[in-house]
Amino acid sequence: MKYSMLWAPLAVALSTIVVAGAPSLAAPPQVEILAGPTAADPADDAAPGPLNSPFAVCFEPDGAMWIPEFDGGRLMRIAGDGELEHVAGDGTLGYQDGEARGARFNKLHNAARLPDGRLWLSDHQNHAIRQYDPRAKQVTTVAGNGTAGFAGDGGPASEARLNLPHCIELTPDGRQALIADIGNRRVRAIDLATGTIETIAGTGERAVPADGSVAKESPLVDPRAAIGDGKGNLYVLERSGNALRMIGSDGRIRTVAGTGERGRKDGPALSATLNSPKHLCLAEDGVVYIADDGNHLIRRYDPQSATLTTVDLGETELKNPHGVAFRDGWLYIADSFHHRVLRVKQ
Repeated sequence: MKYSMLWAPLAVALSTIVVAGAPSLAAPPQVEILAGPTAADPADDAAPGPLNSPFAVCFEPDGAMWIPEFDGGRLMRIAGDGELEHVAGDGTLGYQDGEARGARFNKLHNAARLPDGRLWLSDHQNHAIRQYDPRAKQVTTVAGNGTAGFAGDGGPASEARLNLPHCIELTPDGRQALIADIGNRRVRAIDLATGTIETIAGTGERAVPADGSVAKESPLVDPRAAIGDGKGNLYVLERSGNALRMIGSDGRIRTVAGTGERGRKDGPALSATLNSPKHLCLAEDGVVYIADDGNHLIRRYDPQSATLTTVDLGETELKNPHGVAFRDGWLYIADSFHHRVLRVKQ
């Protein structure tokens, strides 16, 4: 099924007004709704519409967007013309490979596009990484087998076991797929050339890692998302750890934002607070954007100034945002339980 979608701007730039003796008015943030309810603050009990709990956004080179649904059990696509299309999943939660529209997923979290156009999906409650091939229109399993566990490091990903994988992201060089294997308290990586899987951070124990410790030998609280910055560093976001950590090119880990306590304090990053953060992305300038789920906010970590601030959305309210993505100066947000996707100019 396809839906014709209109992108609805919620704010437009205001001309600067200059009045003698009065300060100029700053332009409000430019926010656009791409799919879903267009009210700035939808009702708390907003029902699913064209989208049902979108959890992430990822892009084709031409700007088309892939959107996995958590409760909806579908993979959706918004083309460059704004048309919303249902491409995979039958809308029933379950575990079924095969023809894309007849396949079943169980609580999809996000998607990563491979260089050849295939899409890998973190299928959370199936403990698996699934693949959608847009050419063959088929869904297959590439890692995990539907049963929670930890196994397979050093061998084929197809024989590995995962435990509630949350997020999957490609490294900037496109050679590895990073998996936040939260139930195993590890970050794992699949080599796309060989198909082997390994642990790159975490030991399976639940504890705050000591700053400067070797990531492979250190515990993690609960890695929810991981992404590389193109400079040899890897950011790891911890949900109940309420912190952003960074693994340097030397393999050592340190905390760069958050105190570990829940809160919504901006300021110097190591004294600022987060509340159950769920996902992250990077802008071209190295700034990290964080979906701060428990605060219903998007936060901005600037590694140059070592500060954490809140992204200004004007009157637009979020409800448990789970996904963020950055492209061409726009920050895209999966406003998950308002059942919509929006973007804000940065």
